[in-house]
Amino acid sequence: MNPVWPSEGSIGDLGTVRASIGTLVKLGLLRMKMAADPKTAYLLVPGGCLGRCAFCPQSIEEDRLARLKWPLVDIESVLRGQELFERVCIQSTLKRGFPLEVENIASLFRGPVSVSINPVHRDLLRRLRRYADRIGVGLDAMSPTVFDRVNKPGSWNSYVKFIERAIDVFGRGKVHVHLIAGMGESLEEAVHTMSTLQEMGAEVALFSFTPVPGTPMGSHPRPDIKYYRQLQVIRHFLSEGIPLDEIRMYDPDEYREAFLTSGCPSCNRPFYNEDPRGPVYNFPNMDLLDRSWEEVRREVISAIGDLRIRSQG
Repeated sequence: MNPVWPSEGSIGDLGTVRASIGTLVKLGLLRMKMAADPKTAYLLVPGGCLGRCAFCPQSIEEDRLARLKWPLVDIESVLRGQELFERVCIQSTLKRGFPLEVENIASLFRGPVSVSINPVHRDLLRRLRRYADRIGVGLDAMSPTVFDRVNKPGSWNSYVKFIERAIDVFGRGKVHVHLIAGMGESLEEAVHTMSTLQEMGAEVALFSFTPVPGTPMGSHPRPDIKYYRQLQVIRHFLSEGIPLDEIRMYDPDEYREAFLTSGCPSCNRPFYNEDPRGPVYNFPNMDLLDRSWEEVRREVISAIGDLRIRSQG
């Protein structure tokens, strides 16, 4: 059973949420050495998930998301420590009543708040906009074929329409679509999806596939690091509005930030997808990237040398 940390000087029974290990360490609720400090407080709505996504452990272990456990904590404890973070990210699951629960939790926090949510109606998006300045959408798959193969709930088109609604409510550049690289898509499919999302007015938050034991994809391999570096470079150039056929005109030293964690402002997700021992797919800060830069630079030069794509400019 996961612990629920009590709070001193109670401000009322506001219930519990799940929080990432890094969030709990920064709040002082756990003692653990961290290789990088999370800039965002990562919270997960408890109660499990009705989805059966082949890559996700939520449907079989409520306290797991990606490669780590997310213990329960009093919301009050997070509220008192929210000034330690630059942003709060509330991640929802697919379950009965989740829209109202996410709205209630978001309403408790001050300052920058992001909400990662499954497709909902425009009315709820408008209500969420009162409390959150950014929204995350877990499209996850990089092609319609992969979407169906990994058993995402709903349909590819329903997610695309939801992304369009979210952009209409939150504005261009304020909707961050989560994409997981390495689940069976081709490079061409990945480029097409990222460029389409960018043209719509969304930003891409790029994740690397993480095999989790016990899930249907528990034995699926991690993405090749060269392939992932290609996608990071492509995502960065698309976001900056630079034609992809100009990639070879730039030295990797000119776009180091492409290899940092992508997502909402202040989202660095330290080692969410990877073991700190490597390979590191997304670097949580520039200091750690600088320490590994010569190796990363070689990976990028090799990746770009093998890159064969059509211009999206």
